[in-house]
Amino acid sequence: MISRRSTLVKPDAQFIALANTIYEQCNEHAAEWAIDAQRLETCATLLAAANAAYEANSDRATCNAITASAKKAAFVELKRFLANFIDYLEVNMSVPNAALVAMGLRSRERHGRQPLPRPAEAPLISVQRRHGEMVIYAARPLHGHSVQGNLSGHYHGFMVRYKKDGDADFHIAASTRKHCALYFEQADEGKRIWLSAAWLNPRLETGPWCEDITEIIG
Repeated sequence: MISRRSTLVKPDAQFIALANTIYEQCNEHAAEWAIDAQRLETCATLLAAANAAYEANSDRATCNAITASAKKAAFVELKRFLANFIDYLEVNMSVPNAALVAMGLRSRERHGRQPLPRPAEAPLISVQRRHGEMVIYAARPLHGHSVQGNLSGHYHGFMVRYKKDGDADFHIAASTRKHCALYFEQADEGKRIWLSAAWLNPRLETGPWCEDITEIIG
């Protein structure tokens, strides 16, 4: 969906091209779209002034502080008008939605996504041990096999909860990829570590934790 800010806040060349497109289409389909004649006339007047000011300021032979100021003032007036005119076009149901989109305006149709709920399943995890490092891989279960596909569309990432020998509490790590690396000191080698994981949704809410697994560091 195109926002109002992205519609009107553009580089000068893009903005004036957009303004010309809006006017040309509305003028061409004025009767079909039941465009208010006074609004269309005002648009034509402001657009003519903005085009003239833009051209004068774009010409290296004529541009100066005065032309720059005039162009800025003309654009401000035109943008102020267009902000209301675009609203008018959007609520004018005689203007087809496809025409709004073709003019570079926002669609009437809103396709907002519903927030994803908390994950309902626990991941399967596997561990790859390296010197001073342990890499935890998370996967989705499918027919008894782990599936390490793209997390996009399902989960934002996953959280790892772990505790090693001598720790009073669990530690937490998180990753938005399919794996999460934990790093340990040399003194930790040979210690047992308990691990579990849970999926995260885009709001960083966790699903159920998988059962703890036990590994040896190092």
